[in-house]
Amino acid sequence: MFSQEQAETQEPPEGRIMLTPYGYTLVVPPGKIEHKPKEENDMKARTTKPKGFGIAATVLLAALLIGVVFASAVSGDGPKDRSHRIPDKTVNDIEFTKDGLDDGISQTINLILQKNGSILTESAKMSMPKGIEIPESWKKLEVERHKPTEEDWAFVKSAMTDLSEGERNRLISEAKNIYEGNSTLAEEEQKEILQKLGHYIIKATEGGGVAPLWWGSPGHWHMSRSAGENLNYVTSGHIGTLGDYSWWADDNRHEPSEIVPWWGINRHSWVIDGPGIPGFDNMGPDSCEYFMDDARENFSDYDVSSAYIDIGKSLHYIEDLGCPFHTSTLYGQAHHSAYEEWVATHWDELDSATDVDVYYVIDDPSEDSKLLAGFSHQYLQPICDIMNFDPDWQNSSDLVNYTRTLITETEKMTMGMNVYASTFESPETIGSNSVPIYDHQTSYAYINNVSCSDTMVLPIRIDHTYIGDLEIWIGWKDDPTPAYTEAKIWDRGGGGADHLAINVWANGFQNTHDWRLRVHDAAAGDEGEITEFSISIG
Repeated sequence: MFSQEQAETQEPPEGRIMLTPYGYTLVVPPGKIEHKPKEENDMKARTTKPKGFGIAATVLLAALLIGVVFASAVSGDGPKDRSHRIPDKTVNDIEFTKDGLDDGISQTINLILQKNGSILTESAKMSMPKGIEIPESWKKLEVERHKPTEEDWAFVKSAMTDLSEGERNRLISEAKNIYEGNSTLAEEEQKEILQKLGHYIIKATEGGGVAPLWWGSPGHWHMSRSAGENLNYVTSGHIGTLGDYSWWADDNRHEPSEIVPWWGINRHSWVIDGPGIPGFDNMGPDSCEYFMDDARENFSDYDVSSAYIDIGKSLHYIEDLGCPFHTSTLYGQAHHSAYEEWVATHWDELDSATDVDVYYVIDDPSEDSKLLAGFSHQYLQPICDIMNFDPDWQNSSDLVNYTRTLITETEKMTMGMNVYASTFESPETIGSNSVPIYDHQTSYAYINNVSCSDTMVLPIRIDHTYIGDLEIWIGWKDDPTPAYTEAKIWDRGGGGADHLAINVWANGFQNTHDWRLRVHDAAAGDEGEITEFSISIG
């Protein structure tokens, strides 16, 4: 029942249907992660603000989802996912929020599109995790500020091997006054004291800034690779890239140079319990966003390999912010190295915590990174208490459980960052946009000038009061081909269901940059809209 057709590039008589904002509220499953459009139909234009200024998100999520695969391809059953995020693995759990279009009946199918236009149905290999909102509770956490203990001061003092005893004591004394708000020094003098302190904290906790800490080996490597593996659309080669660049940030502590001052060292931190040390702290979130922006720019330039290198660099920062010790300047740092060494030696007990089937939808890489830091900071004192007061802390089940929770939540953020960087949505369906579907008319959505890879997935989401009225084609064209080649992916199946989700897995389209969705309503009495047409590049 699936057919391959040629369609002229000119628009049909009814013309191209542009969307009308509905202002609906998106809910859970199949998702749409929106990115701010590059230019109306030109994905090659970059719209970020200058690097190094906090890097507010240049893009606003685009989407990806999946669902249950049905054996029948042509009249396939599949849920319409009008959620703001990714699809559920079960049809009935999906919520839709368009007024008047929700009777709870949904259909979902997963299809494999070959370059010759043939369509296959497959189930086992095409499941994708569901995109979910970052918990609201993360945004309402009460910050617990911890003052450095005498143990913390003694720890950093031990790293001041190039100073005399008197110089050490004076530096520690003045730093304490600054932390307690009692310093009589001028602001610039206080800044100089804190910068000196920062060098010694780096030396004490990270061997001068070159030793790769946090989860330890193979922690970053494992978490970054798992982010690609869990998403299923990332190619094996690019999964390898994520692992290969998982340590880059530790080896390049002066990067990104647009953010880190020439004299500074990037601690990959977001300090919750104090102001942080200028030039050392609070650069983790912006560093993450910086390389996310670079990745999207490289995708827009058709340079997928460089894009995944940037993603690999970026993921390190979000993973570090999932470590409580990266949310404090001094408190607890006496345990930083010991804790991360413990993580490395106990990884066999921890690595399964990365096996997650949901991810957090990222709207703003920098701001959302700070939310993870706030969440992980809650575990700083409990972990320090275990290490301080339990003589057998290395065998503590609580420590294992706390760390597994941190790894799982961090992995959800890591996956979300990957989706954020690699997903682009049609201008017709981005944000609150949608394409109306009218009786006996044809509606269109386009994705133009987009990058390509060996594996891609194109999620399609439609709300309609009777999807059995619909015929749907996916089209593509390669430069300089003037016409779209089309494959019919839906032929009036599904009966009176309201929602249709089709995930088209495209294989062999390494030179395809333009895609078109064509939807024809072949009967009267029911109408709807295209709510999502996007592409995730593996």
